[in-house]
Amino acid sequence: MRRSLLALACIPILAACSSSGGGDSRVDAGAAPTDTCGSIRLTSYTASATGWCEFDRTRTFLPSFVRGGLTAAIAEPWNGGSYGGAAGESCGECWEISTIADTRIVMIHDLCPIAGNVPCNGSHFHFDLSSESGAALGAGGMDEGSARRVACPVTGNVHVLVNDRNPNYLRAAFMNHRIPVRLAEIRGAGPGVAADNPWHPMERSGGAMQVSVGGAGLANGGTGFVIRLTSAQGQVVESTVGVPSTTTNGTAVDLGVQFDDTSASVGAMCDFVPPADVYVDGFGGIPSVRWAINPWGAAVSGVGETTSTCVSGSCLRVPNLDQYSGFHLYYRQAFPTSTFTSIHLALRTVSGSGTVTVAASNDGVRCAETTIAVSTTYAEATLDLATLCPGMTSINGITVDNPGPDIGLVLDDVRFAR
Repeated sequence: MRRSLLALACIPILAACSSSGGGDSRVDAGAAPTDTCGSIRLTSYTASATGWCEFDRTRTFLPSFVRGGLTAAIAEPWNGGSYGGAAGESCGECWEISTIADTRIVMIHDLCPIAGNVPCNGSHFHFDLSSESGAALGAGGMDEGSARRVACPVTGNVHVLVNDRNPNYLRAAFMNHRIPVRLAEIRGAGPGVAADNPWHPMERSGGAMQVSVGGAGLANGGTGFVIRLTSAQGQVVESTVGVPSTTTNGTAVDLGVQFDDTSASVGAMCDFVPPADVYVDGFGGIPSVRWAINPWGAAVSGVGETTSTCVSGSCLRVPNLDQYSGFHLYYRQAFPTSTFTSIHLALRTVSGSGTVTVAASNDGVRCAETTIAVSTTYAEATLDLATLCPGMTSINGITVDNPGPDIGLVLDDVRFAR
């Protein structure tokens, strides 16, 4: 069961909202994963049927997983999507997400804005999962996973949802596309259309697209208009079905065309594994989801990092590991014990000598303990998980405590092996 470390209320207003949970406050978008799996941080929220992308995820022509709620809000710095388009191109894009619990495909349906949402500020690639996606993936309480873009497994054609229109103006959202929409253009169609009938490009407007024309209006003398779409991969398709001028707001029109995946993802499905480096020149993991220390007793006082007399780089110093005190090195989410084969660590005392016990654990429930003699010279130990944890199906930490005389302890090179 995941340790509950975050329980802050939020009120969604127009876009997704997440618990802030600390972490770096800078905005540094960097690059999103593309067709290769990359690290992602995950929170969750209660999504509504219609998000920032301005389409209803319950529409019957959308894939069943979308109608079932497997959607996400993308952090604002990446709302141009994995192909690096203009803000809003991420809408309707699909991602394969792997967590400790499962691997699923989700569709982007909403935005997690920078304002008021520290996790979505760009310090690490981030999705705010719908509660349904969070439940399916066993994640969303500030967890890590891996993700890559994939072509949406849609059936049927691209649809345009008319959100607002008059004879000269159209605001719309495109739905059910296999590949993100890079560009949309419209021109008049049907009986009476003028001979001079240019394409009018739509512009991004938040999560939707809009166009305003004068003169004869959208239909340019015809009875409606057709739409030409360019995918983020560069394919151009033109609708075989016209959108009638009489189309009412809220109507979705099947355009009769679909994008091909002309640059298919390669490689195996994403398979997320928690960071194996617990403490090697710093705590392993990503911002806000790193391995951390949770001391008790006298060990609470003075815990910190040092660069003095380490195996290499920095090491972790617990100067007041008095008798019966100790600490957990823990990860936010438990993972199967079988994920790794062993734990390695190097330890020494600040001064004097003594013994400590070390065990893999799950929220304090320990595997069999290993007793290690420690002195001012580093001792290295390797714990075989299969031997020591035959009855434990999952773990999320390493527990160290001191049954003997008061000592100070220094740890380094604490890592799991596969």
